[in-house]
Formats: sequence, structure tokens, C-alpha cells
Amino acid sequence: MITNRLQLFQIIIAVLLIITGCEKEQIIFKKIDFEISKHILPEYFVKSIDFDSKENAWIGTFKQGLIKYDGKSSTIFNSKNSIIPDSAVIWDLKVDNYDNIWLGTTYGLIRYDGKNFKLYNTSNSPILEDVVWSIGIDQKNIIWFASCRFEQGGLMTFDGTKWESYTPENSILPANSIKDIVIDNNNIVWLAMSEIVNNACFVNINNGNWNIYDNSDLGFRPYYFGNLAIGKNNMLIASIEYGLSSSGPRSPYLIQYDGFNWEINDPVDENGVPLGEIKALNTDLEGNIWVSFWSFNDVKLAVYNGQKWYYSEPGCPIESGFTIEPDFEDNIWIGTGHGIYIVKK
Repeated sequence: MITNRLQLFQIIIAVLLIITGCEKEQIIFKKIDFEISKHILPEYFVKSIDFDSKENAWIGTFKQGLIKYDGKSSTIFNSKNSIIPDSAVIWDLKVDNYDNIWLGTTYGLIRYDGKNFKLYNTSNSPILEDVVWSIGIDQKNIIWFASCRFEQGGLMTFDGTKWESYTPENSILPANSIKDIVIDNNNIVWLAMSEIVNNACFVNINNGNWNIYDNSDLGFRPYYFGNLAIGKNNMLIASIEYGLSSSGPRSPYLIQYDGFNWEINDPVDENGVPLGEIKALNTDLEGNIWVSFWSFNDVKLAVYNGQKWYYSEPGCPIESGFTIEPDFEDNIWIGTGHGIYIVKK
């Protein structure tokens, strides 16, 4: 009788855990198909994309200005109607919590509040270098950005009033050059450091505490970092570039970190051979990993749903994807040298 009561009690507890959601979440994987629903702005070389709260797309280009696209029409901001020089490259673009547009450019950091543009450079602000490569915006609306060159500059923050700068001279930052910045769901800032080849590392900043992850943590020596992204369960994802290498190892191409272990997750063919160097990396709203390639064959796009990689079919028109960004409906916008392709899942 005691055994039967114990079994009944265990069954009741299990049912309650499932009902209350305390049981470990079951992840259901699904196949992801590729459907290119739209190709827009084909005459523009797109480097960066983000969306404001009204679902307008803001698009940074290579020396062609800033574009606002509302789904039907576009507005171009360049030297004719803004302070953006015609020769400016918009390396990165982020929209903050108040719909201010922040541009990382070859001329400095630019803010657009919907009415006015403001340029922050070394002549009018404490910015370390006039070139800004990457931008992240945390949950407190603090702007984190990479203002650096080879062995110059470093990391900066700006809260709208106060500037802070971090370099190897005044912090534990191991180098000046920061390739990318991403901020995870716990408001932890991650930096991909790539000063020179074969000497890359990660830095994370958690409420003022700094941690460095180098080859002794990763188990190998990263060649040179590409992009960062945050995936399922706050997973850190990073691509590794080999474009500066004429010889030597050409893998891994993609690594991920779950807070405990570093793992290689290269997109490979049926023989285990990598499909190509990853050019752009991001995750969608479900945390699936999307990558575009400098491909060794005809594969241009791939997505990983937590269990399996899926690849675009031969003949996919997408080429040279330089940025990937999901919109509010989780359509995937891929910025290329010939406009934007929108992929509907």
C-alpha cells in the first residue's frame, strides 16, 4: 500500500510540473525552408540593417548613405539632406529604445533622432578614433561601440551624457581592435577581439566584471573573428574568418558557447567538409542560426535549428551576404552588394 501511494504521489508531482511549466522545456525541431519573398533596393550595397518600433527598416550602405524603408517606399539620407558624407561607409547600425538611429561610420559615431543628425568625432567629443566598427545597445540604453584601429583606440560607452573609454592602458582589455560587439539576454556585453591573426580572444563584461576567454579556454587558437550573435538559451555564437590567410588551417568556421563548454558547429556537407567561409552571421527570433557564405560550391545560405543544418538549393540568387537581420515577423533580411533579399520562413 505504501508503495502504491508513493507511485501515485510521484505521478501527481510529475503532472503538476508539466502543467506549471517547471518540467524541462521540450524543444521541438522543425525543418526550415527557404522562400525568397522579395528583393529590394538592388542598386545599393548594404552593410547593416535594423528596425525601429514602427517596423521601418533602417539600412546602412557602402558610400551610398542611410536608407529608411517603410515596406513600400524608401528615403535616402546623404550629403544632400544630412551630415552623412557621400564617402562614408556605415559599418554598423543600431536602433535604441527610443528609436534613435546610431551609425558606426568611417567618420565617427552618428545619431539621428528622427529630425536631426549629430556627428561625434575626435574634434567635438571624447571619442577615441573617428572610425566606428560595431555598436551594441544594452537594456539601460547605453551605447557600446568599437572606436579603434590597429593598436589604437578601444571600447567606448555613451549614455547620452557621459562617455567612458576602455583601452589596454586603463583596463584589462587585451588589445585595441574589436571586431564585433553583442549583448546577450542577461545584459552581458561580449567583445570579439582580433588585433592580429592567430591571437583572437573573447571578452565579456558582466556588471563591471571583466572576463577573458582565449585559446586556453577554447581549446584552439582562433585565427581572426568575424561576427557575434546570441542564440537559443543565451548561446554565444561566433564566426571565424580566414580571409587574411594565404595558407594554413581553414577551420573551424563557427563556434558556440553555452556558458560551460565551447563547441565547433561548422556547416558541412555529407562528407563533413565545411561549405565555405562564413561572411555574415545572426540568429532569428527563435534563436535559429543563419549564415551566408563565401561558398566553395553553390550553397549561399544555411540555417541551424538547434539540431540540423539546412542549406539553400543550387541556383539561389543571394550572393555576398554582408549582414543578416530578422524583422518583427521573423522574416530574414540579407544585405548584399546588390540590395536586400527577404527570406520568409
